[in-house]
Amino acid sequence: MKKVCVRVSVETEGQLWAALEAERTDLIYIDSGTFAPGEWKDICGRVHERGMETGLRLPFIFRKRAEDFFDAHLKELSEAGFDRLLCRNLESVGYLKDRGISMPMILDHNVYDFNSFTEGILEELTGIADFELTLPLELSRRELSELQGSSRHKRELVVYGRAPMMVSAQCVHAAESGCDRKPGLKLITDRTGRHLPVRNYCSFCYNVIFNFAPTVLWDLENELSAIDHQSRRYEFTVENREETLKILRNDIKYKENEFTRGWFRRGAE
Repeated sequence: MKKVCVRVSVETEGQLWAALEAERTDLIYIDSGTFAPGEWKDICGRVHERGMETGLRLPFIFRKRAEDFFDAHLKELSEAGFDRLLCRNLESVGYLKDRGISMPMILDHNVYDFNSFTEGILEELTGIADFELTLPLELSRRELSELQGSSRHKRELVVYGRAPMMVSAQCVHAAESGCDRKPGLKLITDRTGRHLPVRNYCSFCYNVIFNFAPTVLWDLENELSAIDHQSRRYEFTVENREETLKILRNDIKYKENEFTRGWFRRGAE
């Protein structure tokens, strides 16, 4: 069986250390909203020393505040040593082109890749022919397997992580206790009584509300092998260092109500 690369997205220092310790990690994405620009070069050096690649995950919302942030830190971005940039909207792709940043790009799962036609549209919109794609979270295993051999681009598949339920510029933390520009993680309760993690990304002034349970696919090897992809991504949000390492080593058992298969077993309704 051909090798599938393992890529890990982290938001905290503990998760980063766990990803560095995991023997099979090939690439680590750090989030631009939780790791300060002054840390980027040092982190890239630590990752490269372990023989891994490193990437920077750009914000979900890319408006003037994000432009101002990256304009102020173009030197750090250019000199850090990132191997790839994970772009989560077309605005960030346009920004990078305008600023002459030409690192390899990966378009995230919310920049939808449903078929070869949409890939052609993305090439036209971005003006870039060579980029990687992330398969949408909303496709079922049947729909994903039907994409076999249809792509000109390498594809990444998210096999672990809490799906983003909502991305909002209306800050939950600011609404409750006022804006103090301190990023953090808190829980809100939905109408069913489930607790949803919310992280505020203060550098870009937006929130992400995550699903109450992680989507777990990494244990479905037979089904994953039928999907055309070259890398698999583990996305960490609320996990501590120990939990992150256990998951990356596939050394964790879930109870039925502690995880979900997301849309993989049913698709979007």
